[in-house]
Amino acid sequence: MMFNEIKSGDIPSLSFLKGTNYAMYIGPALNPKQVQLLKSDDIPVPVLYLPEILEQLSDSVLKYNFPGVSMPENFSAETIYEQIRAEFEGRLTPESRLIVKYNGDVLVIYDAKESFSLVISYLINMCAPPAPRTIRRSMWGGIKKRSYCNDDIEELIDECKKLEIEPDYAESDIRFSIRPSAAEYIEEEDTSHLLFRRTTEVPIAEKTFDAEMNKALQDVQAMIQDLLLKGCPPEIILKLLNQSVKLSRIRITRQYKIFLVDYDNVEIKMGPLPKTVFLFYLRHPEGVAISYLQNHKRELRDIYGRVCTNDDPEKMKDSIERLTNPFDNSICEKCAAIKKAFTLKINEQVAQNYFVHGEQGEKKGISLDRNLVQWECEL
Repeated sequence: MMFNEIKSGDIPSLSFLKGTNYAMYIGPALNPKQVQLLKSDDIPVPVLYLPEILEQLSDSVLKYNFPGVSMPENFSAETIYEQIRAEFEGRLTPESRLIVKYNGDVLVIYDAKESFSLVISYLINMCAPPAPRTIRRSMWGGIKKRSYCNDDIEELIDECKKLEIEPDYAESDIRFSIRPSAAEYIEEEDTSHLLFRRTTEVPIAEKTFDAEMNKALQDVQAMIQDLLLKGCPPEIILKLLNQSVKLSRIRITRQYKIFLVDYDNVEIKMGPLPKTVFLFYLRHPEGVAISYLQNHKRELRDIYGRVCTNDDPEKMKDSIERLTNPFDNSICEKCAAIKKAFTLKINEQVAQNYFVHGEQGEKKGISLDRNLVQWECEL
């Protein structure tokens, strides 16, 4: 089958697709079965269906995924479609069913007229990545390899032809996870007075740090599942909104409470020991390796004594001993608790600027620009 594609120069309202492998459907509303077919495994690229994506952008979802970003007025799939049609200068009608995608810097448009079956046929036949290639959909939870035969395609197209067009759509269950990048620190510290000398054995705290941090995110995901975006990566939605997430100032009050000032002044709550670790690393932009925390016992005890005034002195001393022992897992548990506290309020891609991270054997630290830190307390 021949598909007559239109190749065009840049269309500003579609530029958010540039640099991605996404295709987008533009046209009359789809019914739930049609939306499901757009997500069929027979289609080798992810397809955006705007009404489904925009429907989920409630105030709470926006605040979690894009803190500090507001939804533009009169923002809907139809207003976006109208803008796109206007930029095509009358060549498209409201009844046209389009698939649009970028090949490099070239915008490719396929007009299936009023036929949804041609939409599916085009997506299967013309949107496959160069062979041989594994289709990787990491955000969808795995890697798929698929070969297509004519019988499969014909069966899918036959199914499309049976559908009636109804203005309804179903909610996708696709989820995303965004992995953080590690902070890099290269400065070495003096080891001459360490109580625990470096050996060839990797301390338990170093071995388990990444595992504890990953587990922290898994624990949180069950609590925030209704806030996670479905069907579209956050970076594409940000391009669509023509906005970007700016990091918030962080305020530490006289009572040692933690607020993200520019994200509706949301409070980040955590226990006394995780808060002690957080405040300690916030005071050390140069970073401190787990193996060297023992050099900072006095500072950690002082912070803990200010943050937690009701604990038994002997218990507090024992807590700091465990915290600074690289062969104890306590520091990893506290860093994981910090990560949980932030990712409960804002998505991980933004939160990673505020929690403690670092490569195994390297310094751990908080990457946030310290110009964004407002200290109202004395430490």
